[in-house]
Amino acid sequence: MDVPVLIVGGGPVGLCASIALSGFGVPSLLVERHAATSAFPKGRALSIRTMEVLRRYGLEEAVLAAGVPREESLHFFFGTSLTCADHIRNSNLPDPARAAFSPAFTAVCSQDVLEPLLREHAESLGPGWVHFGQELIALEQDEQGMTARLRDTDGQTSTIRTTYVVAADGADSFVRRELGIAMSGEAALSRNLNILFEADLRPHLADRLSLIYTIANPALTGTFMTVDNRRRWLFNLVHDPARRAVDDLTPRDCADLIRAAAAVPDLDIDVIATQEWTAAALLADRYRAGRVFLAGDAAHAMTPYGGFGMNCGIQDADNLVWKLAAVLQGWAGPELLDSYEAERRPVGADTVTQSRRSLLATLESTAVIPGVDGPLPRSRPSDGLVLGYAYDGPGAAVVSDGTPSPDLPDPVSAYQPSARPGHRAPHLWMRHDGHEISTLDLVGTGFTLLTGPDGAAWRESAPEGVPLLVHAGDTDIAAAYGIETDGAVLIRPDDHVAWRCPRLPDHPEQAVAQALTTTLSRRRG
Repeated sequence: MDVPVLIVGGGPVGLCASIALSGFGVPSLLVERHAATSAFPKGRALSIRTMEVLRRYGLEEAVLAAGVPREESLHFFFGTSLTCADHIRNSNLPDPARAAFSPAFTAVCSQDVLEPLLREHAESLGPGWVHFGQELIALEQDEQGMTARLRDTDGQTSTIRTTYVVAADGADSFVRRELGIAMSGEAALSRNLNILFEADLRPHLADRLSLIYTIANPALTGTFMTVDNRRRWLFNLVHDPARRAVDDLTPRDCADLIRAAAAVPDLDIDVIATQEWTAAALLADRYRAGRVFLAGDAAHAMTPYGGFGMNCGIQDADNLVWKLAAVLQGWAGPELLDSYEAERRPVGADTVTQSRRSLLATLESTAVIPGVDGPLPRSRPSDGLVLGYAYDGPGAAVVSDGTPSPDLPDPVSAYQPSARPGHRAPHLWMRHDGHEISTLDLVGTGFTLLTGPDGAAWRESAPEGVPLLVHAGDTDIAAAYGIETDGAVLIRPDDHVAWRCPRLPDHPEQAVAQALTTTLSRRRG
């Protein structure tokens, strides 16, 4: 088999890459060494930005229907036990100010539910293929492409040729090791034990339903994490030799410590599985080696605190896939692919740093402090990190307009919408074909030219060979995007602004062609 793109890894990142490539009409083969999707509910929180990406893939409603009801998943509990009378319950509700940022909002859909949903959708699309139970065992690169050797569960081997490889094969990435790409950072920040169990905790939580229940007392530090907020739960025990270690715990030990953390001595518990893991904060020294691109945990190993890892990986894939499609389909030069590392590695570095800080803040907040009853909540929003990152450094596939980035006191927590090149296009509601849609809903599998209400002259500016659709906004959209009523903004297929022209130039078609030539690394003329 010959295929333009080989995707290694069938987790959320690889499956999203497959779905996106099929949307562009690019054939791909996804191989996953396991025979089935994950049975363990590891990642659960889907950020606003990830939900925007899934909305563009046509999956937002399906994910919301499969996940935990929103009203049960936007609170965070802190106490000495799950049922203690004195506790703190913080909320992450979609207030009007935050709701104005996006057509989507945070959702909770555990990985054991999300992955089958993504796999089913990926398998339903052409021209992609999805093969579980098939493992990559060798990879060789030459000037014309790559040769990959695969082995299935029966031990049968096969060989394929491919042009590009997306390595989404996890923190212990075989591909990254084969390429000799090192990871920098801290490999062992904390030891943890995840206990997946079933118990009828719902009657004890009627007044405190939350996404995460942080428990700290002199006996243990741990966290209850809802899978369905009914019978299925995770308990994460943090290794602390002074209180409770994670070593050599039997299923009976696990059940006993869950009863103690819940303060429900007679709770009927069925321990389903345990998983020991080490929290790390690592970043790959490179995201690319020739025709191979690292994405997700293969590129950045993050702590689960803050819920950044899976989300950052899905956005890696969303950034990379349109560029692969553009190069393979001939509407971009191959140098465009250099922008993947230039754009995504700084975001990965910032996100790894924040996930580390979130872990350390949580460990500090759950320390038993004399005179303080229960853990101290020390968290902050991350809207700036999730929505406000910009591709404006050296090598980014944008055309700078020289304007400064938003000046924010805390760029991690605070988000200010901006249509400055490199930023995610701001969301506003608008009328389109008789329906109310988001400006982000205009973005498809090509470029989008969003003009002001007096921008009719832009309609003939699409150059030959590049997919581009022109849409007109109203005066509010023009003002929010920093253009006059006859100006325009060029938006990439991943929702990020590539170029902004505040006013109508003398030759709009030439201006658009030049912007696309620069953005896509096309040969001039």
